[in-house]
Amino acid sequence: MGVRRVVLVTLAVFLLFGVSTASAHVPKTASGNESLESAMIIEDPIKSWAIYSELKGGDVANYYEMEMESGERLYLSLLTPKNEDFVPNLAVIGPGIDGNDTTPDFVQIPDDVGIKVIEGDLGERKYEPFTPGSYYHPATFDQNIEESGTYHAVVYSEEEAGGNYGLAVGYEERWSLVEWILLPLDVINIRIWEGQSLLLILAPMIAVLTLGFTWTGWKYRSQGKRPGNVREWFLLTSGLLYIGSGAMMLMQIVIALSGSNPSLTVTVTLIFALIPVILGYKLFEESSDFKKPEVRDRIRVFVFGILGLTVWAGFILGPVLAMIPGLLLSKEG
Repeated sequence: MGVRRVVLVTLAVFLLFGVSTASAHVPKTASGNESLESAMIIEDPIKSWAIYSELKGGDVANYYEMEMESGERLYLSLLTPKNEDFVPNLAVIGPGIDGNDTTPDFVQIPDDVGIKVIEGDLGERKYEPFTPGSYYHPATFDQNIEESGTYHAVVYSEEEAGGNYGLAVGYEERWSLVEWILLPLDVINIRIWEGQSLLLILAPMIAVLTLGFTWTGWKYRSQGKRPGNVREWFLLTSGLLYIGSGAMMLMQIVIALSGSNPSLTVTVTLIFALIPVILGYKLFEESSDFKKPEVRDRIRVFVFGILGLTVWAGFILGPVLAMIPGLLLSKEG
């Protein structure tokens, strides 16, 4: 892969980065927030968050607390991964809320606040290109706040059945470097929240690693040799991890589309899934002859590592293993 191609791939990745984050939320998890006193405090409610949680059945509600300034926009949206007689409602309460809607007796309400209730309505499942996934969006609240103070979002259901739900908060797509790099690990937890088993989630990765190492072992045995140094083993493992992560995303696209109507945003996810596969294949090729790498060879695999972190290839370990051969010095080169 020449320098020109590396530059083009880099530009494509950052273009996709900009497109993808247009609907991206930083993931968080919530638990134990079943009263006003134990409400989950959402720092920076303008930033776009996706909070994944579970509402227990019965007379239980989940509470979220935010400090808002006059003139700020408060955006809240519920999502659910399944439709099994669970349709959550959203109540927004605070000093600047214009409304006096009623809530069930088990929902705790502070004194002297307005109450706005958005009753859940599942509608149709929608494809989300970022993770990717397919979800219902039963309730949304979007309003500019006219009075500074403490606001609460309350998620509850008047049905006996509970279920998993997500609460999207905020609208400004801002990611720290750590949040972006660690997203592949967060996505595994999101898949489990959706109801998938860990074995199903990791099945494409396990298959790629098994087939890749088996084929490599057979090839070297038939040729009477094996990878010559640790750098080649690192590149081999890195390439397989890249390909495996791409295969995992491709499987999730199929799962998501099986429950929702396809849209043009699928193209973005497909490209994001195929880039790790392409980079992984190139790393796999590099692993066959990396005994005496020149400077440009070291730079190339190091760039592949940086790109891997950018597109979540190889679950962090893959990019690290790709960058090490570019830095590792030895008597061979």
